[in-house]
Formats: sequence, structure tokens, C-alpha cells
Amino acid sequence: MSIIQHKRQQKSFFQKVVAPSGILKHKTIIMPFTKAGTPLHEAPEQYHGNVIAFNGDTEMWQQVNSYDDAAVIDNPPFSLSTKIEQFYINEKTPFILFRSAVSYPLFIYREEQAGVIYENSRRGVQFDWGFAEHIANDKYIHSHYPNLIDNLKGKGVLSKSVPVGFSFYLVDYQFKVKTVTFDELIYPRKKEMSVFLNNGVFDENTKVFIGAQDKRVHAISD
Repeated sequence: MSIIQHKRQQKSFFQKVVAPSGILKHKTIIMPFTKAGTPLHEAPEQYHGNVIAFNGDTEMWQQVNSYDDAAVIDNPPFSLSTKIEQFYINEKTPFILFRSAVSYPLFIYREEQAGVIYENSRRGVQFDWGFAEHIANDKYIHSHYPNLIDNLKGKGVLSKSVPVGFSFYLVDYQFKVKTVTFDELIYPRKKEMSVFLNNGVFDENTKVFIGAQDKRVHAISD
């Protein structure tokens, strides 16, 4: 995935998820899993004057309350999402975190002032695997195995689009569940045969209309 695409996604994340949440009112924004200079770290610096990136200490995420009026915004390892969310809720630490949208722990739904946001564009969000940046920038690999990078990209080994969501706690949001789209939704080609439904629960409050531009039937849940 290109640097431009990364920056575009991080910009969408901050515009559509972070900025409206009110979490940026805290004096300190901690990013205990993100290195300085990366697109995810650069995005909040456009909104906040005191953003602290990963300092090399793997236990930094457990020490956020040592900072003055701190909140956490980050993309932690998905395998640790539940552990990290539970820790921050126990510590009363405000957060917005990337996480897998495959499932959420029940305590997120049960906890007051906690909830989830689903990213529901068809493409999902593109992520590079941990070793991707090291391989892509390795001069030895480029000189001795010039086709390796392209082959790995073609097989989806270096990066992959995955369904993601965001958990939040102690922010200004008053809802439990919401969806947000980072990219343009992709519609089927044959307009006369297509009905597009967004993610959601449809009931008597669902709005049904024909789109002015795409001429398709839309059913939108509240």
C-alpha cells in the first residue's frame, strides 16, 4: 500500500472517527504502539500539539496514566485488543482504538460510555503486515530477488484489506454502535438488477429511496 493511501486512510480516520469524539480535548494524546514519523502518528499532530509516540518500551501502553490528562488513540495488535480495552476501562483511560471488526467483547457493549464504530466500505482498510516495510526497503532483496516484492504483493502477503472497527471509551459519543465509510462504496454494474443495503439492522424506521445519481434502491437503517 502506498504512503499516499496510508495518509488518506489516517486522515479519514481522524476526520470521521477521532475529531467528532471530543477526545482531542485532553492535554496529552498517547500512541503507545505507533512510531514517530509514520502516517498514523502524523495525522493527530495536525489536530493536537502534544502527541507522544511509542518510545521503545513495550509496556508503555500500561503507563499512560503517568502522563497529565492522557487519552489513547492507536492501532494496537489485534490479538491484544480485548486485553488493552479492558485495562483502559479499568483505569478509566479515554481511548479510541483500531480493532478487528470480526467480533467485539461483551464488556464493550455493557460498559457505560463505551461503544464501537464499524468501517463499512467494501474494500475495507488496507494494512501492511509487520515485516512488509522491512522487505520493501531491503536493498539486498531488491538487487538479488527483483521480482520477489511484486510476487508477494500479488499473493496478498505484504498487505491485505481487512474489515476493521474502532472501540471507544469516555468520549463524547452518545451511541453504542455506528458505521462509517472511509472509501467510496462500490456498486454493482447492472443498475436495473441491483439493490444496495448498508450494514445495519433494518426495521420499521428504515428509510427506502432511489438514489438520484446511481438510480438504485437504498434501504438505510438508523
